[in-house]
Amino acid sequence: MTDIVPLFVIGLSPDEPANEILSSKFRASLEKVQPVISDIIEAKISVKSQNTEGTRTHYDVTAIVNTSKDQLIYTESDWDILKIADSLSAKLERELSKNDNKRQRESIRKKDV
Repeated sequence: MTDIVPLFVIGLSPDEPANEILSSKFRASLEKVQPVISDIIEAKISVKSQNTEGTRTHYDVTAIVNTSKDQLIYTESDWDILKIADSLSAKLERELSKNDNKRQRESIRKKDV
């Protein structure tokens, strides 16, 4: 049974809609990746907002996923928080193909006959 990975969003207030969007999309990706990368300790999303007084806000987002072996770091910058959330989720889900050993086929030459 897998545990829920702690996810921290830093730089946005908890009642902002952007916080909810980022955390829900990234948490879904973490749950999708967790069976393959089972040694995830925690995940942190750091958000830096620019031009908050105007009509649009520019976001610089860094997502850090700590595992027992290494640290996965993803960065994205855009005006739209939805695009950023989708991009960070896609970058994390690309780790599935890198770490999935079940996809490797057994070599015909190495089989015992």
